[in-house]
Amino acid sequence: MHAPSSDAGGIRTITLKKAIIGFCLPLGCVISLVLNGVPIVIALLSAICVSSLFSLHLGFKWDDIQASAMKGVMRVFPATFMMILVGIMIAVWIEAGSVPTLLYYGIKMINPTFFLPLTFIVCVLTCLTTGTSWGTAGTVGLALMGVSEGLGIPLPITAGAVISGALVGEKMSPISSTTILTAASTGTNLIDHILSMMNTTLPATVVSLVLFSYLGYIHSATSADIHTIVALTDGLKNNIVISPVLLAPPLFVLIFSALRKPAIPVFVGGIVLGVVCAILVQKSSLTHVLPSGMNGFVSKTGLESVDKLLSRGGALSMSMTVYLCLCAGIISGVLDRQGILSVLMNGILRYATSIGGLVLSTTAACLALMLGGSGQYCTLTLPGVAFRQAFEDRDVHSSVLSRTMEDSGTMVGAVIPWDVASLFYASVLGVSMFEFGPYAFIAWMSPIVSVLCGYLGIGMFRRTQKIRPLTRRAAA
Repeated sequence: MHAPSSDAGGIRTITLKKAIIGFCLPLGCVISLVLNGVPIVIALLSAICVSSLFSLHLGFKWDDIQASAMKGVMRVFPATFMMILVGIMIAVWIEAGSVPTLLYYGIKMINPTFFLPLTFIVCVLTCLTTGTSWGTAGTVGLALMGVSEGLGIPLPITAGAVISGALVGEKMSPISSTTILTAASTGTNLIDHILSMMNTTLPATVVSLVLFSYLGYIHSATSADIHTIVALTDGLKNNIVISPVLLAPPLFVLIFSALRKPAIPVFVGGIVLGVVCAILVQKSSLTHVLPSGMNGFVSKTGLESVDKLLSRGGALSMSMTVYLCLCAGIISGVLDRQGILSVLMNGILRYATSIGGLVLSTTAACLALMLGGSGQYCTLTLPGVAFRQAFEDRDVHSSVLSRTMEDSGTMVGAVIPWDVASLFYASVLGVSMFEFGPYAFIAWMSPIVSVLCGYLGIGMFRRTQKIRPLTRRAAA
């Protein structure tokens, strides 16, 4: 067995054919295992084994493979630590009453005359504060479906508004596992990632809001039967202290994040403020709040809708995301050491002759993964490994890559009939994908807007350019 040749800098080079094989083998392993019901973490671990064996075939020694894997882990370590903090923060904020307060005020915005656009907005706000589109759809979304039925508004349209709002919230929430995972897999600062996503998310959100407003006007409610919403808000208010003061922890995090302060100290500050609010306002004890931060908050109000909405969070709840991030880091390190990524990117750049073409290629790869059944988490990790170097070579900020991945990976699963997200929404909301799919506007628009921005130069930031919403690429 002969080792691959090395250039002057000691970096081994391989042929395009071997690079394609080396990339497709672990990718095919992941897709085939996931399609057969194997958990994604096990599938990724299997892909790591396949990629390591291929490294041995190329002539690398085990010490090289292990060192490259550890290098990949160190690359994502700060993000994995932040994930743990996010899990703690969610549980503490619920214990403090911050999340219930945000939900209470959001739900109170509902007005039968503007039901559909307000449903969209409330689901955006709910998912922004909870970080889970499934949780939003299964709680507030389910309640809104009941209200919609009482008001005589078509359920598929309401389901589309719920799902669209939940997807926007999950995509833009700094505590969403998908947002954190995508930023980590591309080596992007979390705040830069969120600011970059505004370039594609804001236009799609505005168009969706206009469409739901129009549909709401056509199907304007004539009934004021909102007992489902009243039951939920009463349940929150009767069991938890609701006060504007409790908005302090999330406001602290949002303000200092917007000021671009380091994320880890900011999140720790948000946790400390949450603990203080829980003790002083909710009258919880420190010995109760701290275990919730580890194991998650468990709501015991006796009201199923409230308990289901608020029982979440904790450091342990982020374990799956942490595992996925570590696996993505290991694969990234091994593929980097093999030299596969640079060879593949050189091949792609022969066809992606512009930055717009590079965004289109990334989008096509993400859609292929989603349609192939590999699922959201694969789509939010593997392209980050494959396309990172190409974006760097074109002097494009990594947040453009991470944004492009989320525009497809986070958004389109809801309108793919065999995707787990689509099946979940259909079962919870009681409307099939073929019924709500045409009204999940944000899912259809996001990849299209992403590619359009690529060719128009909107949000195509240079690597040293400051990230701002709706900003064109700076001159060289």
